[in-house]
Amino acid sequence: MAMSAQHAAQAAIYNAQAKAQAAAQQAAQQALAAAQAQQVTQHQASPEDFAQQQQRVIEQAARQAAVAAATAEVANQHAASSTLSSPAASSQITLDAQAALDAHTAASLAELQAQAQAHAQAAAHAQAHAQAQAAAKMAQDHAMAIAEAQHRAAQQAQALAQAEQARMQQAQQKAQREQAVEAAKRRKEDQVRQARQEKEAEEKLRCHLHKKPNKVCKFCKRYQEHVASRDERKAQEAREADNKNSYQATGKHGALEIVNTKTYGFSPLLQTHVVESAHFKALLALDSFDQIVEEMQQFANSIEPYMANSNTTPSALFACLYRLFTMGIDSRQLRKLMDYLDNAYIRCLGFLFVRFGLPPDQLWNWLGEYVLDDEELRPAKDSEWRTTIGEFVEGLLSQDKYYSTVLPRLPMSTKRQLEAKLAPIPQSRKRAHCNLAFLDVYREHGVKVEVNLDGEWHTATTVELIEDTPSRLKVTVKMDNDDSEKSINLGRVIMADSRYRNTVGRMPRGRSRSRSRDGIDWARERGKSDKDLVEEMRKNDREKFVCSSGKDYAKKPLGYKAACALPREQGAASHRLMEEETFVPMKQMRRRSPSPVRQEQDFRKGPSAEHQARMQQLFEKYGMQKAGPGAPAGSGGANADQTDVLRFG
Repeated sequence: MAMSAQHAAQAAIYNAQAKAQAAAQQAAQQALAAAQAQQVTQHQASPEDFAQQQQRVIEQAARQAAVAAATAEVANQHAASSTLSSPAASSQITLDAQAALDAHTAASLAELQAQAQAHAQAAAHAQAHAQAQAAAKMAQDHAMAIAEAQHRAAQQAQALAQAEQARMQQAQQKAQREQAVEAAKRRKEDQVRQARQEKEAEEKLRCHLHKKPNKVCKFCKRYQEHVASRDERKAQEAREADNKNSYQATGKHGALEIVNTKTYGFSPLLQTHVVESAHFKALLALDSFDQIVEEMQQFANSIEPYMANSNTTPSALFACLYRLFTMGIDSRQLRKLMDYLDNAYIRCLGFLFVRFGLPPDQLWNWLGEYVLDDEELRPAKDSEWRTTIGEFVEGLLSQDKYYSTVLPRLPMSTKRQLEAKLAPIPQSRKRAHCNLAFLDVYREHGVKVEVNLDGEWHTATTVELIEDTPSRLKVTVKMDNDDSEKSINLGRVIMADSRYRNTVGRMPRGRSRSRSRDGIDWARERGKSDKDLVEEMRKNDREKFVCSSGKDYAKKPLGYKAACALPREQGAASHRLMEEETFVPMKQMRRRSPSPVRQEQDFRKGPSAEHQARMQQLFEKYGMQKAGPGAPAGSGGANADQTDVLRFG
């Protein structure tokens, strides 16, 4: 019996140990599963929470293992002591150990369930935290997308606002141009009406007795006084217009007054070529004045309307010129073009803008000071022929054509005024060249000089030499008659100081000193008067018109298709010049004596004998008088020229 009890106790001990080990293994497996779950959610939970949970799981597993070991030890002690006790006591001990073991297992299971619930709550919390982070990231991305959309919308709104502003500005400029055109029309109508009224008043004052003015007649005297006062008034108005600054005429920064807003002064053929050219279409993408200037700086290499060896492709100069007309510029920008320092072609662009677009009565206000500009200009960059800016501007004001392109027509009154102002220019150009040798003299203060103002010479003294623009040197003088200071071009000034009567000037470096062919010292002598120069120029023009030959007379304008098919037009003078330059005299060849074959050919070309006999018969029948029956042969020929006499009775 004792042995059976001992065996039962040992079996109970073994069972308790096995259960304890199983419980420990189960606890370890649950701890491992919890650790794996924690590893899955460790990127979502914070690192501190994960470390604390892992430590708690390890401590719990160690505590369960210690409890299981203690329980086994107690069971072992009870089993050892039960060998000495009775079988009933050993069975009681076995039951107690089993109950304790069951209680401990239940407690361990409860604790493990609590831990599993805690782990589930932690996983739910981690999942909620991850969802919250995902929602926050999604909200942040959505907010960034909204911000980008708002930024794009703001940019589009700004672009639309700029486009609307540009459209309004263009509309405003167009309205200003239309107003300027209407104002010009009104001024022209007023001028025509005023001229008609003045003409009617003059007709009323004209003497009805004498066709030519009579010094004794009081009506003729009154009419002459009226004409003199009228001429004086017109001369005063012309002087005021010349002294008036072009900035004041158009506004300091206002839009320029364009005469023809449809063609801008271009011929229909040239306008069609420019509008359809690829260069002009590319220029439409440029909206600012500086971009057009940069384009000119880069591509302009000629002042001709068309490209070399082409009659349909416009040059870069005229493409940019037409773009400036369509874009619209103000007076400040136009003055910047004409005073550009780095490129002469850009200056020519400004001069062409004035000639093609502005009213005729403003041409001299804009271009008058540039006719004496001596900056060098080449028609093309590879051209050997050279001219000056002053000669280029003078050609624009005096000629009717620019190469093969017809310039806008000038009224006859404006043309005569320009002729009167341009006639002294060649003489002033010679004087300006000679005065370059006396720059040191003009730099001094108080040198006596004479200046030409409106065709009349006035005495003055020098104040300073203005050298801001080397190609257009000016000297500031103080007038003797009214003590006013004026800036006069060097071509309209001569030295009158006796201290420098025999002074020999020294030309600046790079300037050639050439003696005048007419023997005139232009630095000290006045030369011909402006009135004589005007009369001489008009006389030469009349002789040219009367003595012209060839096809210098006016021709009917060609149509569009005919003009496209023709080369560039050249006048008779240009053809004569080309013939003179390319004419090679041929040596006169001595005529040889005709060969026998040639003589035979010439003989065969003569009339035949039959033809000569027929002609003789005709001559005898109609050209000679027939002889009578008693007349001797040959008497008919003698009496053929005698007068026939008719006798009566």
